[in-house]
Amino acid sequence: MDQNKEKTVAVIDCASKKTPEIQGVLSDLGINSDIIALKDANQQSFDSNSAMIISGGPHLFTDSQEKKNSLMQQFQFIQNLAIPTLGICLGHQAIALTFGGDVYRDHERREKDKIQILKNHPLFEQISEESEFAEDHCEGIRPGSNTTVIARSEYYEVEAIKIDDRPMLGVQFHPEVSGKNGHQLISNFINWADTQP
Repeated sequence: MDQNKEKTVAVIDCASKKTPEIQGVLSDLGINSDIIALKDANQQSFDSNSAMIISGGPHLFTDSQEKKNSLMQQFQFIQNLAIPTLGICLGHQAIALTFGGDVYRDHERREKDKIQILKNHPLFEQISEESEFAEDHCEGIRPGSNTTVIARSEYYEVEAIKIDDRPMLGVQFHPEVSGKNGHQLISNFINWADTQP
């Protein structure tokens, strides 16, 4: 844990009410965090950060093409990120869109869903098959060609992704408010981030 105290994770706050929960889990893990508003992220250097978590938020990519374009301009920083990154909900969708995916409107999910793990990945270490995670969304993603789907649910075909040529992961659900399972997943992300070159 001592080495964790030297780490600082950038948390991009996309105006989510759950951002303090992300910060709280990191604090429980003994990890410092820099909270950066989405509107400021394109002007930031993340050289001093060991990893990044991009929060969810109250924005919809499917509201209109104009809204989608405007929102994606705020996420331009993703294109050049070199540090390991986890996108949550809106952050997950922004990562998918950045790397050739698409976002669509579908079932509104505001409760816990069972997440079916499709591929072994360190993100799901010590998390049992079909564990429950909290959902809070009405959009899903279609992955791009360089994206691997690593988990799904009954309602959404894509619940977790990895970008094949970048140290980037995304989850549609909200681990920060998913109790023990979510705490484990964020811990797994930090551990995985440590292994990335």
